Amino acid sequence: MSDPIPEVEIDPTSEFELPPLFEKAYRALKEAVAAAIAEHWRAGRPVFIWRDERVMALYADGTCIPESEARERDDLSRGDAPSGSR
Repeated sequence: MSDPIPEVEIDPTSEFELPPLFEKAYRALKEAVAAAIAEHWRAGRPVFIWRDERVMALYADGTCIPESEARERDDLSRGDAPSGSR
């Protein structure tokens, strides 16, 4: 069995200089994520995140609930049967 690949966090404020292409890619990624979150929230949809060892739905008002509750809440708001009863 091989050793797991260590996780590496990249700190853009660290002392070494990053290649210009990396900086452009990192900036583009951050902008794309921000745009996707804004689009979801404008449409009234939550953004799903990983928090406390599980998937959570994060709403624009800061409410954060487990994914299963969010899916059930969404089903009920559309008039569908709850997810578990299909």
